Amino acid sequence: MVAALLAPAGYLYLAEFHPFSFVLDDETGSTVTHDYFVEGPEASGGPGTYADEAATTEDNETVEWRHGLSTVVSAIAGAGLRIQFLHEHDHTFYLPRQPLDRHDGDIYRHPEA
Repeated sequence: MVAALLAPAGYLYLAEFHPFSFVLDDETGSTVTHDYFVEGPEASGGPGTYADEAATTEDNETVEWRHGLSTVVSAIAGAGLRIQFLHEHDHTFYLPRQPLDRHDGDIYRHPEA
């Protein structure tokens, strides 16, 4: 879809959460508890959003798919797009679990060991 919509010589810049973070436990973020290679649909629900968990929302059921890094990169390459770089960051922009420390505004990282 992206390859069809890009202008000639256009760019896709995909900023994605690292899929490994979803295999870690929610309590500490330090123990592998989920299978990295499970890519099927996951249903979840509850009020709020990733930006404001306390927000009043309606129609809260969502279905999401986790994709491994190779699935995402292979899909981009398979669509005929040229991959110029792949950069992994040591932080996230939202607090998926409590043990992360806040740095520089809204950047969250694991505590230093």
